[in-house]
Amino acid sequence: MAKRTSKGKGSQAASLDKTTATHAPSVSPAAVFSFLKDSRGVLTWIRRDLEDCLKVGASEADHVLMILRMQGYVQEKADSDQWMTTTSGETVSGSKAPHFKRETVEEALSTLRDRLSSINRDKRSEFQIRRSVAFGDFLSGRPLVQAADVGVMLEWRPASASDDNAGRKDRTALKQIQGKSRLVKVQRYEKWL
Repeated sequence: MAKRTSKGKGSQAASLDKTTATHAPSVSPAAVFSFLKDSRGVLTWIRRDLEDCLKVGASEADHVLMILRMQGYVQEKADSDQWMTTTSGETVSGSKAPHFKRETVEEALSTLRDRLSSINRDKRSEFQIRRSVAFGDFLSGRPLVQAADVGVMLEWRPASASDDNAGRKDRTALKQIQGKSRLVKVQRYEKWL
């Protein structure tokens, strides 16, 4: 539930933001859903795991837990500080049952790192990779994991940047970077990463 950083290389979220109008958590809903996704391979977890992953204090973690519990995404085990992610939490976070070997996912990330470096060296490429971040349950040390998530920050070269279809171009570039690998999921870089 940690993140690895390397330079150079929906609707559910809206409902989380709108749950409390007076004191909404400052943490990104996408970060919370990422935590829920990473918890798929464990039976229970504690509030401290959420605090460490989201880099928040106990008060904010309690607030996030309250929202997640109200929405049915987590459930507290009776008389303990143990929590579990519900089936609804697994669904909304997009988690899958861990079935890849961690070493295989790490090899796929190494291949992706080489591909990103190659794109940055190619002077004919329409874009460069400014930053990339790999995150997911592969960092937990568990033997079986889900596909790694990789956030990629694109910077379009001047000749390409003026195009009005920037969103479509980004999606096309991210698909190109992803390739056919099922072991990594490439997405647009976000600040919370």
